[in-house]
Amino acid sequence: MRYLVYGAGAVGGYLGASLALSGFPVTFFDRAEVVRDLRAGGLTLEKHGQARHLPSPALATQLEHLPAQPDVVLLAVKAYDCAAAADNIRDGLPQTVPVVCVLNGIGNEATLAAALGDERVIAASLTSAIQRLDTGLLRVEKDRGIGLAAGHALSHSLKADLVTAGLNPRLYRSADAMKWSKLLVNLVANATSAILDWSAEDVFRHRGLYHLEVEALREAVRVMRGLGLRPVNLPGVPAGLLGAAVFWPDWVTHPILHRAAASGRGEKRPSFAYDVGRGRSEIGWLNGAVVRCGARLDVPTPASRVLTDVLTMLIEGKPGAKAYRRPESLLAAASAAGVPGLRGYNPDALPPMA
Repeated sequence: MRYLVYGAGAVGGYLGASLALSGFPVTFFDRAEVVRDLRAGGLTLEKHGQARHLPSPALATQLEHLPAQPDVVLLAVKAYDCAAAADNIRDGLPQTVPVVCVLNGIGNEATLAAALGDERVIAASLTSAIQRLDTGLLRVEKDRGIGLAAGHALSHSLKADLVTAGLNPRLYRSADAMKWSKLLVNLVANATSAILDWSAEDVFRHRGLYHLEVEALREAVRVMRGLGLRPVNLPGVPAGLLGAAVFWPDWVTHPILHRAAASGRGEKRPSFAYDVGRGRSEIGWLNGAVVRCGARLDVPTPASRVLTDVLTMLIEGKPGAKAYRRPESLLAAASAAGVPGLRGYNPDALPPMA
């Protein structure tokens, strides 16, 4: 099939380069400055210690000027750009072209469906960790795979193409279970790391922060249960195990989460770490989605709410927000909000738990 990759960042660049290097016709759509850089230097993908170069990728800045109409769109923008992308796709492409939504978080498929119709939207979740070192230079930190919703007429054809491209796809009957399970994985030490400017591993070395993380994950699982969903394992990621483990005793759970936090993203920083001070973030589609759905279902989500509110203040540069960049301040706010298990901890970092 012919592919249009809408958004040539880390995720879109990786998916598009993998397909193009495997012989599929791929056009990359992005802003003029991104297209200019890719036109000048091409796209290089580093994977398993080997670099493969796409010297002259097909590029476009306007959907009206594509070299050929695509059979399918791979949408790989940030969640806060989803609505604008949906409108652009609706106005610029034939109504028959489906859109694979590779965005993180909850609610993007609904945004696309409102603009394009349910029948044009295919949910997807990428579990491979990709680091963009430069506009045209991508490195695969963790090679895992991609989940696809199984219910669309093109799902099996897409899977076949993605297998050829070495992307390890897996089909899921429940798109919602797949997307919520990816959200659960995305939550691990993401907001807390960004707030404190700590590594994910350091967050889990701190006993109080570890408990805050566990409570945020438990809230997400409880919300999933309220929606009639259960965490499922994703390509290369045991999200189903994670969803169960957060309710186990600390002496069992802590080593599992510590290892996951330390190794899950490779050298790539948690995504929210890049958002502080720049005015916008996907947290509303991740931690914020847990809060919104919890309120609708009457499931308490104090940990998710505190993490959402504090990181949003930092992202927007609100006065007083920097006070929460200390663990004792963040934990005090979480405890005051009703997060259990936080009282009695020394505010300083403690030795790792056994």
